Amino acid sequence: MFTRNDLLDIAIKMEENGKAVYDRAMGETKNKELKALLQWMAQEEDCHQKWFLQQKETKDQDTEANDFAAMLPDVLQEMMGEKSLSLDDVDFSKITSTTQMLETFIEFEKDTILFYEFLETFIQGKKTIDGLKKIIREEKDHVNKLNEMIHVEKQSIPEKNL
Repeated sequence: MFTRNDLLDIAIKMEENGKAVYDRAMGETKNKELKALLQWMAQEEDCHQKWFLQQKETKDQDTEANDFAAMLPDVLQEMMGEKSLSLDDVDFSKITSTTQMLETFIEFEKDTILFYEFLETFIQGKKTIDGLKKIIREEKDHVNKLNEMIHVEKQSIPEKNL
């Protein structure tokens, strides 16, 4: 059974994992533009994690939503399919180009957006929903920036290795 705090814990872990992977990738790339993007994304993930932590600590929460707790595992599994909600399962040793790494990050960001849109349906407070929508917009901005980087990378021939 999931509670509101369980869902927030998942969001916190996703942001923590994202930051760690972006930090690690930043240390492994020589591309200055990509390094700057990864640093920005790591900082964004850190801010998002802090926001979710604040939501968890907020005591004026709406109900724990036990009425939906029993259905969440099935709904979450159906919604996410085979998605892992984590970059932990990615074998970065098999990523041989910057473009492949960026595409991997895009998929993670898209999974994150999907989860947060799902989470939004169970949040009732206007202030909290507004904050979550802001994070969703920022995650979508991450996808756009990563796609821009892929475009830049594809214009440079030969493609830069990590």
